[in-house]
Amino acid sequence: MLHAIIDIGSNTIRMAIYRIEGGSFDLLMKRKYTVGLAAYLEKGRLVRDGIEKTVRILRGFRSYIETFDIRSVHAFATAALRTATNSRAVCEELARRTGVRIRIISGDEEAAYDFIGAVQSIPYPDGIMMDIGGGSTEIVSYADDRMGARYSLPIGSLALRREHVADLLPTREECRRMEEAVRAVLADFPGVCALRARHILGLGGVLSSASRMYELLHTDAVPRVLRAVAIPQLIEMFSTATPLDEERAVLLLRAAPDRLHNIVPGMIIARVLAETFAAEDIFYSDSGVREGYIRKEIIGIAGT
Repeated sequence: MLHAIIDIGSNTIRMAIYRIEGGSFDLLMKRKYTVGLAAYLEKGRLVRDGIEKTVRILRGFRSYIETFDIRSVHAFATAALRTATNSRAVCEELARRTGVRIRIISGDEEAAYDFIGAVQSIPYPDGIMMDIGGGSTEIVSYADDRMGARYSLPIGSLALRREHVADLLPTREECRRMEEAVRAVLADFPGVCALRARHILGLGGVLSSASRMYELLHTDAVPRVLRAVAIPQLIEMFSTATPLDEERAVLLLRAAPDRLHNIVPGMIIARVLAETFAAEDIFYSDSGVREGYIRKEIIGIAGT
């Protein structure tokens, strides 16, 4: 049976079409739009421009759903709509105008779906999983491949950029302020600050781009593994008030063409968390919240 999974995130809106049979599923097609909904939050409300962009994208998704006669459609939203004070009214309007009913998942649910989706790609039995999103960052500790404590931090790459960065790339002073903001959030989460692990399992587009950047710089690097000690150097390369030289420009455009605006804020979050956890490296996984949603809500596999 064909299923459409729509994920409305703080930075991107995605639809993936899967064929699900029994306990297995195959990805057939995916579409992604970089919208940056977190940037459309003003005084806590999602403003009209953000709503209209979402309507246009969901209507486009409907054409695929109708063409392929997909009877099972699951749509959920994460931090941008979760934190919006008008989220209920927005979801009602989106359902009325597009026919797509949206479920807002909690930070705790998002972290659990992340872990359930990524668990099969975990290379170490003990560690910490982190998903750096546009509006929030989800943290899960795990041991013996079993999920432990989970947290949702109210800090994300896009929200951080919106608050502290004036241009496309941040200055060193803006980077300093972003790091202070991340540490201030962490101070309210002593449980997160107490976590320690040599290895981090990383999810999300920021870590995908950062690991790709590291591989381009280090041709002998292990694929998908970003060394923690390299993150400050990557941040330094792209925190400048002057235009980039050709070498850095080519590296950034190759590694993060659709995340130029939030790659550095995201890496700052990664740097602070890796330092807090005393981690040596971050292993990037492609699987995450959508796959976890399928396993738990459609197939019926409980989290471990």
